[in-house]
Amino acid sequence: MTLIMNRRQLSVLSAAALGSGWLRAQGRRPELVKILVPFSAGGTFDQIARLLAEHMRGDLADTIVVDNKSGAAGRIAIDTLRQAPADGLTLMVHASGIQSLYPFTFKQLGYDPFVDIAPVSLTNRLEFGFAVGPVVPAEVRNLRDYVTWVRLDPRNASFATPGAGTPLHFLPMLLGRDIQVEMNPVHYRGTAAALPDLMGGTVPALSAPLHDLVQQTAGGKVRILASSGAERNKLTPQVGTYAEQGFPQLTSGDSYAVFVNGRTPPALQEHISSAVRKALTAPALVAAFAKAYIEPVGSTPAEAVRMARADNARWATAIKTIGYVPES
Repeated sequence: MTLIMNRRQLSVLSAAALGSGWLRAQGRRPELVKILVPFSAGGTFDQIARLLAEHMRGDLADTIVVDNKSGAAGRIAIDTLRQAPADGLTLMVHASGIQSLYPFTFKQLGYDPFVDIAPVSLTNRLEFGFAVGPVVPAEVRNLRDYVTWVRLDPRNASFATPGAGTPLHFLPMLLGRDIQVEMNPVHYRGTAAALPDLMGGTVPALSAPLHDLVQQTAGGKVRILASSGAERNKLTPQVGTYAEQGFPQLTSGDSYAVFVNGRTPPALQEHISSAVRKALTAPALVAAFAKAYIEPVGSTPAEAVRMARADNARWATAIKTIGYVPES
């Protein structure tokens, strides 16, 4: 019998053979694996990637290096990954929003979020917080107090975000829709850039990752009014959630994940996932995450995809409600 295969079938077969060959190569590891990071060195993504590299070295590969590919709201790293060979030697740490949210926040995404890239494991889940600075009266201690305050003078309803087209941008906009107050976002390039203006009184409020806000509350200039989880976060047990303060539709969160090229054979994806999940249990990594107020959370590839698809459906509805139109 003659077997005839087209070029695509040959490509898939070759990739599968490469992946399975690595997995059974008599204990030999690849010499080098690269982890792409979508933003510059020093941020949370970079920190997570470097900790994973340290704790997967000797297991996943002899050497693991971190390559910061910043720019275009994280899409340069995505383009680099999808153009890389599907051999499991190029990974990427990015937010799960590149599958669940980006399809609604960019006019030209440039990639198929569920074909060109594939998550092999979550690294952590994160929730969001809404905080105010010293320009907001001290008697504003929770979200209901804040709503009363901005209704008295809607000119106070401006808030900083770490960037346009993010959940941190959309949650206060959804809040404004519910309380019938026009919320005015002021976009910054990251939480670190926004915090000085919050504490200096240039902007009254900030929507940011909860773990970033917790680190700023000790001095008393930053007060967290709400968190976005289904239950109170253990980082801020004294802070009520959006839901328990009357806004259940604002329950939200995000996750970071390790991604590979979407054409990577499933067996190889599972192998990398296992290495990531093992690293996330290393005591030194757990301790380093704790210092940054991050809790490691791993997953299988299938679990990560399932969560991304559920978030994708939820954001499709929310963004349509807001009427957000991407600029680029």
